[in-house]
Amino acid sequence: MTLEIYIEGQRVDIEKNISTQFTYQIDEITNFSSRNTNFSKTIVLPGNANNNKLFGHIFEFGVANQYDSTEDNIGYNFNATKSADCLIFIDGIQIFKGIFQLLEIIIDNGTIEYEGVVFGDLGGFSDSLGIKTLDELDFSQYDHAWTYQNITNSWNQASGTTASGMGYYYPLIDYGNVSFNNKKDWDVKAFRPAFFVREYMDKIIKGSGYTYESPFFDTSLFKRLIIPNNSKELYRTSTNPVVGTSSYYSVLTPTILTNSGIPPTGFVLSNFVYVAGSGLRYTGTNPLTVSASVLLQGTINNNTGQAIGILMMKNGSPLSINSYPAGGLGSSNIFNINFLQDITFATNDIFNVYLTTGGVKDSSFVVNITNITLDFKSEANVQTPASYGDDLIMNAIIPKGIKQRDFFISILKMFNLYVVEDKLREKHLIISPYIDFYSKPDVFLKISDLDELLKIDDTDLLLLETGAAQYLDWTYKIDRRKPFRLKPMSEVNGRYYEFKYKDDIDYYNEQYTKKYNEGYGDRVVDTGFDFASNRESAEVIFSPTVLVGYLTDDKVVSTIFKKSDVASNNPIEDRTEHNIRILQARRVGGVSPWKLQNGTQVLVNGLTNYGYAGHLDNPFTPLTDLNFGAPFELYYNFSGTYPTGNIFNGFWSDYLAEITDKDSKHLTCYVKLTQEDIYSLDFSKLIWIRGALWRLNKISDYNPSSSEPTKCEFIRVIELTYA
Repeated sequence: MTLEIYIEGQRVDIEKNISTQFTYQIDEITNFSSRNTNFSKTIVLPGNANNNKLFGHIFEFGVANQYDSTEDNIGYNFNATKSADCLIFIDGIQIFKGIFQLLEIIIDNGTIEYEGVVFGDLGGFSDSLGIKTLDELDFSQYDHAWTYQNITNSWNQASGTTASGMGYYYPLIDYGNVSFNNKKDWDVKAFRPAFFVREYMDKIIKGSGYTYESPFFDTSLFKRLIIPNNSKELYRTSTNPVVGTSSYYSVLTPTILTNSGIPPTGFVLSNFVYVAGSGLRYTGTNPLTVSASVLLQGTINNNTGQAIGILMMKNGSPLSINSYPAGGLGSSNIFNINFLQDITFATNDIFNVYLTTGGVKDSSFVVNITNITLDFKSEANVQTPASYGDDLIMNAIIPKGIKQRDFFISILKMFNLYVVEDKLREKHLIISPYIDFYSKPDVFLKISDLDELLKIDDTDLLLLETGAAQYLDWTYKIDRRKPFRLKPMSEVNGRYYEFKYKDDIDYYNEQYTKKYNEGYGDRVVDTGFDFASNRESAEVIFSPTVLVGYLTDDKVVSTIFKKSDVASNNPIEDRTEHNIRILQARRVGGVSPWKLQNGTQVLVNGLTNYGYAGHLDNPFTPLTDLNFGAPFELYYNFSGTYPTGNIFNGFWSDYLAEITDKDSKHLTCYVKLTQEDIYSLDFSKLIWIRGALWRLNKISDYNPSSSEPTKCEFIRVIELTYA
């Protein structure tokens, strides 16, 4: 037997008696909703001249290099913190493909050894994601102006039952205080650009250096999915250093300054509002450092003979004073004061500008102000609320702080997706739902279709012909010298299986949870196992989104806001930051004419369609539902038939039915596996053992240098066809 290991295409030297074990797995049945990769136990490599060179002499205490990520991770460029491609062969047959990770270097009396492990490509993909977040993805090709034309045109991205899965889409979402005429007409603030899940997944995978194939990603369901903006407001990133500026104005009559400061009439400052009697309050959520420039011109009647000045204050504390000489000042003298000050604002900081005499705020003199200019400038890009017509920087509206890894895993959980590595193509993933993953031979019939007398070997499936292409017969590969361990799945599984969205505290989610003691769209399955009590959970990072309708209109909209003063007859809707959401997009037509407005300005009148997005594919005649289960209550008048085609029924029910069926079994036995078996290993192939079909779940500690059989785990096949 000849064992060969290649790292980044370079053959490493190994000891003749090297021995390691490899584990191959597709699903961890004892860890519900997990997805796993292949891996090895520790591999020990000798520290000879060749290997030392390949590992960049990393054993030397003072070694350092200028790592270049564009080059192979080997030789002088070797970086132990980065993955290195690895292939392992036995007698020329590939038995493992993945990445190598160096764990430790052992130096003992001049002898050097390198200890490492290898992981399948899926492990490499997970490592490549690291802590990267969604807002690191690049959607800049979709930068555009926030106009009603772009809003309404985007609805064509999801017309009818089809959607593009690419580009941006403006869903109508009630973020609070964004409607008119009892929820009939809508402000542009109810429309924020969203991106499609399919494009997120595409950018995540390709951005990590991988390719993929997935027919499921091209289904109409998956191409309809969008991720809306989840901020309190729609923000734009200002590439103009001016955060805000005043407008010119003239006071024709003398103005008596009071302790509330220079009048703010005419100021337009993003993220600042005027509070009467206090000054300008900073409303931004992040600290902001600006260069504040004040130009004040006019005439003043000052008979004190003291110097006058301009005083900037933050939260009632002086920042600094710029004095104007007192010499020659008398009645009706012209003044011109220009002052610059760097200021850092936190949320709710109050800023004001005063005139002074002798360094003290003074209201004893009369000022005729002919010009005020107040500029706040920032050298860094600043997030400011978008105004209609602004150019939107699309990278700035992606949900913040969401790890790409968590997003990817949540999509896998939602649709019960399996990810496997292609054996031949480097860094190529194959992604498919459980219901499509396993080969479904036509050579079997369910016994329920035939007479019970035909049952063979107490199995539920009848073999009609060999069908070698669809299943593998391992009956004679089983080591009968070792015991078979056959567990009822009730001994492996939990009593309750929870399928959950993440809780959120917007008004309707909070009301629903308080009323029904579970989240909107969640589902709990009770297996009825008498001897199990624990709970297994599949929770995603997305929160549910409640659909709401009103008697005053026939549009149904996803609703995400809080309410304050709810005890009164006129509660106030408050916009809020909220968890990331996932919705189905669809242009819905045939609704009563409505207006799209920018405040009081009507942008377009007589619209009879809108950019719908919700957990249902259509709020009036739905066929599919993104919820795991039907909600106990709907918040709009629904007269149709609620769909059974939800996420649980479509992607999880068959899986759960199989692992919780009274006849379901978990088999552990030992199998004589060859290098050819490992090379051609395909978890989608069903396994025939002693008159029954099984799904291969895990191969534990395969040792290519040993002739001993290998421990394997199987799940009994209950169903072959999924609706």
